[in-house]
Amino acid sequence: MKHKLISVALVTTLLFMILGSSIGCGGGGGGGSYTLTVSSTTGGAVAVNNVTIPGTTLFTFANGTVVNLTATANSGYRFVDWTATAGTLGNATAATTTYTMPSQNATVTAHFALGTLIDNVPDANQPPTLTLPPTILNFKNFCAPIAMANILEYWDDVANHANAQNVTAGLIPETVAEYLGYFMDTNNNGSPARANAGQLGTKDVDMAPGTLEFVSWDNVTIPIPVPPFPLPAGKLGYNWSVLTSCGVDYNATLNLYKNAIDNGRPLVVSFDYWNPLPGGANVTDPETGELISPYYWGVYMPNSLPPNPEEYWTLGDIGHAVTGVGYILNWDPDGAGPAPLTDYVIVHDNWPTTPVNVAIPWANWNCLHPVDL
Repeated sequence: MKHKLISVALVTTLLFMILGSSIGCGGGGGGGSYTLTVSSTTGGAVAVNNVTIPGTTLFTFANGTVVNLTATANSGYRFVDWTATAGTLGNATAATTTYTMPSQNATVTAHFALGTLIDNVPDANQPPTLTLPPTILNFKNFCAPIAMANILEYWDDVANHANAQNVTAGLIPETVAEYLGYFMDTNNNGSPARANAGQLGTKDVDMAPGTLEFVSWDNVTIPIPVPPFPLPAGKLGYNWSVLTSCGVDYNATLNLYKNAIDNGRPLVVSFDYWNPLPGGANVTDPETGELISPYYWGVYMPNSLPPNPEEYWTLGDIGHAVTGVGYILNWDPDGAGPAPLTDYVIVHDNWPTTPVNVAIPWANWNCLHPVDL
């Protein structure tokens, strides 16, 4: 009997020692329980082990537990990635992934972005600087050269692309636009290699060849006819390509636009006219931190009104050119409904009277001009 009591005591002591190693406040070794905080940025929801959670939620898991995570973006938003302060994510860029709990408290966050936006693209506004002789250029309807100058400046001075170094010769976009305006024959006061038939503005067909002439211009490649002004000091030349696409198919042209943005390439978009009206409260892109201002289309108008820059438009030929920097698909800007969800493009419209990032519905477009380095 005495021996049996001793055996029971020994077993009890061993059980206490084994179980006791997993009891505590998360500071122990393997098998301990720890706190996992799961949250998301604005623009979507998260499910933990297939259960959607509200906002920021705390969980308790043992070290080594594999947790299933799913991120679902709201309309107009997209999933970007997961981040974790500790532990192991199966695939940080997959909306559905796994997470392995570490032996410490940790936080996992799902990140969402409002559509797709290329940040830090310049937003030069009309009019251009008065650098070239006014007998060569007048400065009305300078939207196309300004829109393209933003792109050249982006690749040269923001992205520092190897195939764009000093293509702008250190000039500001408003001055680069003056040179582009000559090569595009803007206002029929530029290169005789273009044909603008006396109209104000820039013909869609002249944007690509005019851009390519300026880009390739250096001490070796001299455009013909020779420009009536000298090469800007320090300018280098490159061989780029610029596509001109004036298709009318909604999905085809939107997909071409999306493809350029998805590949990090801002592009010039021309619209038949430009009459944007404020269409909701500004929103902040959670990924880039840039402010986006929703607008909707006003009625057709053949020319701009003060205090906007003076412009005149010809349907299907000379419209308003802007710099495309992003898009938001299936979006209701105020989130209130019941307005149908709409595809928006985000542009820099080179008007000083509007904000930097104008979100406007994908309608009324004329031509696209993607640039490829």
